[in-house]
Amino acid sequence: MIDNTADILSSLSARSLLEATDQPCLVATATDRRIVWANEAAGALFDRPAAELTDRSLLSVHPAEERKAYRRALATEGKVERLPDGSSPSVECGDGRKRVSVRTTRVDHDEGLVVRWFDVHSDGDERYADSDESTGGDGPSHADNGPPAGVASVDRPLSIGETGHTSEASWSQLDAVERRSHLFETLQELVDVGVWLYDVESESLWWSDHVFELFGRSADDESVSHPDLEEALEGFHPEDRSTVREAIEGAIEDGEPYDVVVRIVTDDGETRWVRAKAESRLVGDIDAGSTSLICGTIHDVTDRKARERKRERDRERLEVLFDESPNVIIVHDLDGNVIDVNQKHLENLGYDREEVLSMHVTEFETGTSREELEQLWREMDVGSHRKLRGHHRRKGGSTFPVEVWLNKIEIDGEERILAVSRDISERKRRERKLEQFRKAIESAGHAIFLTDREGTIEYVNPAFEEITGYAASEAVGETPSILNSGRMDERYYREQWETILAGEQWDEQIINRRRSGGTYHAHQTIAPITDGDAEDEDEGGSDGTDGGPTVTGFVSIQTDITERIEQEQQLNTLDRVLRHNLRNGLNVVNGHAEVIQADGSDDAKSHATAILESTTELLETATKGRKVTTVLLEPDRKKPIDVAAAVENTAAAVADAEPEADVIVDAPSQAVATATERIADAVTELLENAIRHTDRERPSVTVSVDVDETVRIRVADDGPGIPEMEREILDEVRSEDDLYHGSGLGLWFVYWVVRKSGGQLEFEENDPRGSIVTIKLDRARSSKGLTSG
Repeated sequence: MIDNTADILSSLSARSLLEATDQPCLVATATDRRIVWANEAAGALFDRPAAELTDRSLLSVHPAEERKAYRRALATEGKVERLPDGSSPSVECGDGRKRVSVRTTRVDHDEGLVVRWFDVHSDGDERYADSDESTGGDGPSHADNGPPAGVASVDRPLSIGETGHTSEASWSQLDAVERRSHLFETLQELVDVGVWLYDVESESLWWSDHVFELFGRSADDESVSHPDLEEALEGFHPEDRSTVREAIEGAIEDGEPYDVVVRIVTDDGETRWVRAKAESRLVGDIDAGSTSLICGTIHDVTDRKARERKRERDRERLEVLFDESPNVIIVHDLDGNVIDVNQKHLENLGYDREEVLSMHVTEFETGTSREELEQLWREMDVGSHRKLRGHHRRKGGSTFPVEVWLNKIEIDGEERILAVSRDISERKRRERKLEQFRKAIESAGHAIFLTDREGTIEYVNPAFEEITGYAASEAVGETPSILNSGRMDERYYREQWETILAGEQWDEQIINRRRSGGTYHAHQTIAPITDGDAEDEDEGGSDGTDGGPTVTGFVSIQTDITERIEQEQQLNTLDRVLRHNLRNGLNVVNGHAEVIQADGSDDAKSHATAILESTTELLETATKGRKVTTVLLEPDRKKPIDVAAAVENTAAAVADAEPEADVIVDAPSQAVATATERIADAVTELLENAIRHTDRERPSVTVSVDVDETVRIRVADDGPGIPEMEREILDEVRSEDDLYHGSGLGLWFVYWVVRKSGGQLEFEENDPRGSIVTIKLDRARSSKGLTSG
C-alpha cells in the first residue's frame, strides 16, 4: 500500500507527464541550451522523428536570420507572443514556417533544466518561404530544418519516460532529477495533466490534485477522500464506462498499458473529453518484496475534441462546396496529373470522373503549352496564386474560353495546384457586343452623351464634339447646362427631369447653344439607364416610391435638325404666300364668274358655272394641302390616346354635319393606342370622304375599333370604292411627272397622320361593294397622359 505522496511521486516518471500532453515540448539544459529530450508531439510538429531533435541548440528551431532577437526575447521565463520588433515568433518546420507563442519554464536542480512549449497560432498552417540558413546563433544544427510550431522544449535532456528521446550522456542526470518530487509537481502543473495510482494488492486508489479538479472536486475539502476504483469508474460517462473498466482490468491482470480517449461527467454534471493512459509497474526490491502499481495520467482534451469536430464539420462543408461550386475546381500535382475534380468540371467537359482522373491537365487545357504550365507551377510558392486565361476542350472536341485562378497549396505534405476556373463564353460574347456597340456609338452621326443620375456628363462621342464644338475633355465632368441657349423655358426642363427621373423616355425638340455661341435645333431623346435589379415591391423603385428598377443614369441622343427646321420655315413661308395669293386670285375669278353667270347669255352662264365649280374645287384642294403641310411640319409627338372615345366623338360630329347619312359606331369602352392628336382628324377625313363620294341616296358608313396586340380602326362604306389613282398617291416610288386626282390629298393627309403616329394604313374591298380602310396603331404601354384624341 502507498503510504505517502513522496513514495507515490518517487514511483512515477516525469517523462510520462510530458508524453501525456498532446502539446509538443522539448527539454534542454539550462547551461548551454542543448536539447536533450523531445516528446512525440514535437516530432509530429517538426515533421521528423523526435530523436532527431536531440543534441541541437534550442534556438536552432527558429529562423536563422532572427535568432539574436529570439535569444533576447526567450531569455526569461514566461510566455512570449511578440518579438521586440512586434512580429510573432515562428519556428522552422519541414519546408516552411509556422507562427507560434512560446512558453519557457526553468526547473532548478544540480545543473538546471529548461522546458519550452510552442503554441501554434490559429493561422499557423500558413507556410511561407524557408530561410536559406538552418543553423546559427547558439550552436550547430544536426537537421536541415527546425521543429514545427507548437512544441514544448527543455534545454537539457531529461529522463522522462520510455517513449521520449534523450541523449545518452544525460541519462544519469535525468534519472536522478525525475526522483525529485518538486520536478514532478512542477511538470504536472505545467502540462495540465492529472496523475493517479492504483495499488493492486491493497486496492487503494490515489489521485493528484489535478484529477480532483478534473472531476469537479476539491482535494483540500476534508470531507472528500480518495475514491475507490468503483467510485472512480462512476465518474466516467455511462457509454464509456465499460471501455475504461476493460482497460484497467487488462492492466491489472495482464500488465497491458492503455491509451484511450473517453468522456467523464464532473460532479456538477458537465461532460468533458479526457485522454487516459496507464501502465503497470513493480515498485520496491524484488527480493525484499515489491508492490504492483497501476500508474496513470488523465489529460483534459475537450478543446481538442471540439477542434476536431469543427475540422470535421469544416471538411464536410468543404466537400459540399467542392462538389456544388458553380466554378470548376481541379486539384493536380506539379506534373499536371489530375488528382481530383468537382462535378462542375465533369459537366463542362462531358467526361466521367474516371476519365478525367486518368488525364493530364493539357489534355483539356489547350490555351497554354505543357512546358509553359509546368514552368509556371514550379515557379510558384506555397500560398501564392496566379491568374490566366485559356481554353478548355470538351470531350466532343469543341472548346470554350476560361479564366483560371491557380493556387499552390500543400496537402498531406505534398505540393499541389488548386485550379479554379470559370467558363467566360458569355462574358466574351458580352465584351464583343460591347465593343461593337462602342464602335457604333463612336461612328454614329448623332451626338450621344451619358450622364450619371445627377446629370454629370461621363461620356461623349465624336459626333457630340463635332456638333456642339465641345471637346470630350471639356464636356466630361460638366452638366448639359453648358448647351443651354436660353431659348427653352423653365417648364421644358422641369417636365424633362420629372419624366426621366420617373424612368420614362423624353422625346422632344430643343434649341441648344454651340461652344462658339451659335444655336442649333436638335431632336433629343433621353432614356434612363436602370440597374434592372429592384424587383422587390417593398423596396423603392426608380422614383423611390414603387418597385421598379432604380435609375442610375441617362443616355441622350441628339440629332441636329437645324437644316430641316430652316427648310420647314422656308416651306411654311412659301405655303403662306402661295395660299394667300392663290385664295385671293381664285376669289377674283369667282367674282367675275358670278357676274357673267348673272348677266351673260346662256352659253356664257354655262362657262361661268364650270369656272365656279373648278375654282371651288381648287380652294378645297388648297385647304387640304394646307392640312397636309401642317401635318408634315408638326413634330412627331406621340402619346397615349383613347381611340375608342376619339372615334365616338368624331362619328357623332360627322353624323350631325351629314344628317342624310348613317354613321354606325362599334367600339369598346376603351382602347388606348400610341398616336398623335391628329388621329381623330384622320378618322373624320375618312368618314367625310366616304359620305361625299357615295353614289347612294342615303350612304352608310361603319367605323369599328378592335383591340388585341394592336389597336385597329376600320372605316367601311357601301359606295363606289376608292379610285385606284387616289390610292397610288401613297406610293412613294411614283415619279414627279405623274398626275394625281385632286381629292387624293385627303387620303394623303390620312396617310401622314397614321405614319407620324407610328401606325400602318391598309385598304381592301368591301363585300358586296365599297371600301374598307384600316388604321393599325400600337397599344400604349402606359395610360399616363391619356387623352381622347
